[in-house]
Amino acid sequence: MKLAGFWRTGLVVVVVFAVVWLCAILYWRTTGAAPSGGQMLIWLAVVPLGLLAGFWAVGRVRAARRREPAAAPSAAPAEALESDADLAHPPLDCLAGAVRLPCGSSPDAVLAALEDAPRPGLHPSLRDRDGLPLFAAMVAELETGAAADALPQSLRPDPEQLRALALLESVALELFDALATLLPPLPVAEERVVAGLRRRESGDVVEVARVLALLPAAWPAALRQASDGWLRQLARDAGLDTRRIVLEAIPVQGPADVWRLLDRIGTAGAGGLPWQLLLACDSTVGERSVAALAAAGRLMGGRRAEGVFPGEGAAGILLRQPGSDASDASDVAGPAVAMHRVRLCAVEPDASARAAARASTALLERALRAASLEPDAVALLLSDADQRPGPAVEAGAAAAAACPELDVSRQAPALGTSCGLLGHVAPLALLALAAAQVRAGGRPAMALAVAAGRERAAVAFAPARDSAADDISSPEVSGQAPDLAA
Repeated sequence: MKLAGFWRTGLVVVVVFAVVWLCAILYWRTTGAAPSGGQMLIWLAVVPLGLLAGFWAVGRVRAARRREPAAAPSAAPAEALESDADLAHPPLDCLAGAVRLPCGSSPDAVLAALEDAPRPGLHPSLRDRDGLPLFAAMVAELETGAAADALPQSLRPDPEQLRALALLESVALELFDALATLLPPLPVAEERVVAGLRRRESGDVVEVARVLALLPAAWPAALRQASDGWLRQLARDAGLDTRRIVLEAIPVQGPADVWRLLDRIGTAGAGGLPWQLLLACDSTVGERSVAALAAAGRLMGGRRAEGVFPGEGAAGILLRQPGSDASDASDVAGPAVAMHRVRLCAVEPDASARAAARASTALLERALRAASLEPDAVALLLSDADQRPGPAVEAGAAAAAACPELDVSRQAPALGTSCGLLGHVAPLALLALAAAQVRAGGRPAMALAVAAGRERAAVAFAPARDSAADDISSPEVSGQAPDLAA
């Protein structure tokens, strides 16, 4: 390479001198001029050298511009993503969590399975456009008959919709049971004697809990409405007085909608109901969903090695505003866990892998500061990264940079690697698993979302503290964008 550059430079020098000399000699001969020694020196030496110096200077400028690194894509301001980004809020009490995923039917089982990072196998019937079998993360031996019987026959849901509801059933029942047990008891009715007659006066039943069922926006409105009624019946079956809850079936487009919803819940304070139960389910293990993924160019296969593979699951968490009147949460799910507020940012669409990793690192550090946690105290950093190199490398690099003491190979598992495409179920699954880790080990844990397109999210969990003052997150001006150029 050096020899070729030497010959190229020499050729340029010869050509420049030859052209200048030829032009000067032709001019002198055609005009009959007799140049002096000084003129000959200028035209035969100074002018060619000046041209070469000019070419050299222009080349250096162009090379410097090529070597100059492109400006690092900046993260979107937190104000655009977080509500009340510049205010501190006390953490929520995470009282219970439940999951039904391809690698386990409880948070503890999933955490144990993720240590070995099981990979999904080939689906027995699903095929891609080339007729080749697909990898799919599916829950084995899933019975969908009960969910089908609970819905009106006129709906005719797709198989993957029935699978999603069947997965949700066990999660909803478990958390409905927890909510019914943990809710403070209703006031005892008082007896009064009026005009010689004994009467029992009961107080009004006040709504104290909101149940949000997060269902795919692609589902028909009639199916979401029927799912709402089905969930109300499950709540009654669990012994929950439905007069005390507000149940809503909310259509969501993807994980970003769920993270923003969690941010609003975490900053609602006294403006919202003290208890919040969030449920989510989805499944892409079906011909309709596979065709949609293939049409969007997202399906992993022979034509796209870095696509996603179908997955499915259901998850839910039970949250409570701090200071709410309640029975001892440890009677149901162990000690309460402090879930600090969600921290959000977004990277530019053309962000490099290095810039995205810096944004996630800054986000994790911001979440740690807000929770008053030291990086070396974190025992687990769970992400939603999958088998694609981009999210996997970003999550691993961010975990290693924000928490240097972590053993990334063991303490930073990636949920998507074993569970495939979970969509809007992934945020609740991450939270339920991180809370379970804190509850079992008594040490802080974190959840990081990197697979939801441009948006990133980070949440810190810690054992609940006794002092309300200690529960308040340290003030920080979190509305500033992470400094990716640092």
